[in-house]
Amino acid sequence: MKQDVERKRGLKEFKLSKYLKNYKALLFWGPFFKAVEAVTEVIVPFLMAIIIDQYIAVNNKNGIITLAVIILLLNVLGIICAILGQKFAAISGESIGRDIRNDIFKHINTLSYAELDKFTTTSLLNRNIFDVYHIQEGISMILRTVMRIPFLLIGSIAMAISINAKLSLVFLVVIPILLWVLYLIMKRLSPLLIESKKRVDRTSMVTRENLSGVRVVRAFNKQNYETERFKETNEDLLKIEIKEGKLSAILPAVISLIVNGAIIALIYFGAIEIDLGLGMSQGYLIAFINYFSQISMALVLMARLIVMITRMKTSSLRIEEILSVKNSINDPEQPIKISKEKFVPSVEFENVTFRYNETKNILENLNLKVEAGSSLGIIGGTGSGKSSIVNLILRLYDTTSGRVLLGGKDIKKYSLSFLREVISMVPQNPILFDGTIASNLRWRKSDATLSEMTKALKIAQAYDFVNEYPEFLNHRVNRGGTNFSGGQKQRLTIARALVGDPKILILDDSSSALDFATDAKLRRAISKTMEGTTLFIVSQRTNAIKDCNQIIVLDSGSVVGIGTHESLLENCDVYREIHNSQNKGGNR
Repeated sequence: MKQDVERKRGLKEFKLSKYLKNYKALLFWGPFFKAVEAVTEVIVPFLMAIIIDQYIAVNNKNGIITLAVIILLLNVLGIICAILGQKFAAISGESIGRDIRNDIFKHINTLSYAELDKFTTTSLLNRNIFDVYHIQEGISMILRTVMRIPFLLIGSIAMAISINAKLSLVFLVVIPILLWVLYLIMKRLSPLLIESKKRVDRTSMVTRENLSGVRVVRAFNKQNYETERFKETNEDLLKIEIKEGKLSAILPAVISLIVNGAIIALIYFGAIEIDLGLGMSQGYLIAFINYFSQISMALVLMARLIVMITRMKTSSLRIEEILSVKNSINDPEQPIKISKEKFVPSVEFENVTFRYNETKNILENLNLKVEAGSSLGIIGGTGSGKSSIVNLILRLYDTTSGRVLLGGKDIKKYSLSFLREVISMVPQNPILFDGTIASNLRWRKSDATLSEMTKALKIAQAYDFVNEYPEFLNHRVNRGGTNFSGGQKQRLTIARALVGDPKILILDDSSSALDFATDAKLRRAISKTMEGTTLFIVSQRTNAIKDCNQIIVLDSGSVVGIGTHESLLENCDVYREIHNSQNKGGNR
C-alpha cells in the first residue's frame, strides 16, 4: 500500500473533479454571488470618499442622501449575495462530502480481507468521517473565497492606486513580507497536519479498544492502567494540536500586525500630504485605508484558505490510500454458470500454501479432499491455520500458491455471488446487527419465509428461547446482540447461516459458548436435517468433531494427522494429547 502511494503522491484514484462535475450549477452560482458581494464592498469606500470630500464640504444634503441610499442598496445586495453564496457553497460541500463517503464505504465493502488487513478499523472510520469532513469544509470555503479574494485584492489595489499611486507603493513593501510570512508558517504547518491525523487515529483506536473491551478491562481491574494509556495518547494528540493551533493562530495575527503597521504609516504619510495640500483629501485617505483593510482581509482569507487546502491535501491523500487499493479477489471474466441444485459440494486442496501479507506461511503444501455430503473436523493449536483453511474455502483470501477446487473446478472460476450462495459460514465471533431476529436471519436469503426461519432456529437449538419472546421473530436485537447471552448469540448466528439451505456449511469454532449437551443436539440436528450438505467443523473440542467422516489435525500450519476419531487416537500424538486433556481418563 505504502509503495503504491509513494509511487505517485498525487490523487490517482481520488479526484475531486469526478464529484465537482455533478454540481456544476451550484459551483457556478456560489462563486458568482460571492464575487458580486466583493464588488459591492469595493465600491462602497469610493462612494464614502465622494460624500466626505464633495457633498459634506458644501452641505449638499440631496447628494448625501442619494449616495447614502445607493450605499444602503449596495450593502443590502451584498448581504443577499453573501447569504446565497454561503448557501450554495454549503450545499455543494455537504453534497460532495456525502458522495465521497458513499464511494469510500462502497469501495471498502468490495475489498477482500487481505486488503482490509492493511488498515485498522479506527483508521477507516476516521478517514470516512473526519477526513471527508475536512474536504467538504475545504470545498465550501474555496467556493466562498475563490472569487471573493481576487475581486477584493485586485479591486482594492486598483482603486487605491487610482486614488494615490505614490502611497500605493506601501503595497510593494507589505505584500512580499506577508507572502514570506505565509510561506514560512505553511512550511511548518503541513507536516504537523499529517502527524495530527496519525495521532487522532491512535487516540480513536485506544478509545475503541476500551469501549469494545470494557468487560475485560473491569474483569482484570485495569481501569487505572487504561486511563493512563488513554491519557498518554491524548496528551500526545494535545501537544501536536497545540502546535498546529499556535501556527494557525499566528498566521492571521502576524498578517494583522503587519497590515495595521502599514495602516499607521498610511495615516501618517496621508496626513502629511493633506496638510501640505499635495492632492490627498480626508475622504480619499479614509477610502484608501478602507481599501488597504480590505486587502488585509483578503490576505487573511487567503491564509485561512491555504491552511484549509493543506488539510484537504492531507485528508485527500489518506482517502486516496483507501481508494487506490485494488481488490485482489474479483469475479472471473467468464464465471462458471451452474445452478445451485446441480453444484457438487466437494472440496479439494492441491498443494496449498498460504500466508497473511508478508508473514511466515500459515499453511504449507496442504493436500486434502472432502467428498460432497461428508463432514470434516479441523482441530489444532492456536495459530495452527484452522480458520485459514475455511477462509480459503469461502475465498475470503486467495491462496499464496496451489489451488482450492470446488466441485472439481478451481474456486477462482466461480463468481463470488455464487460462492456466497452455496457456502455459508458461522464465524468465531458471533455478530448480530441492530434490527430484529427476523432481519438478522434474512441476511443470506432476503425473502426467507417464516417456515424457513423457524426450521433454521430449530436446527440451531435457538427456537425454544426465541419462542418465549412475545414478538417471536420480531424481537428486538440491539447493536452487536448485547441483549443476548453468548450462547444465544452463537445459536442465532448458526441459524442465520442455515437459512437458505447452503450446500457447504462451515462452523468456525462457533459453538464454544454452548454446553456439551446443546452442542451435541446441534450436531445431531445438522446431520439429520441437512443430508447432502458438506460440513466443516473447526473446533478446539475433540468431542465436537469425533463423529465427522474425516478429521484433520494441524500443527504450525502443517498436517500432522488425517483420519477418523478412532484412528487418530491410535496414530496421532497431537490429537491424542488434545483429547486426553479434555476427557478425564482419556475416555473415547
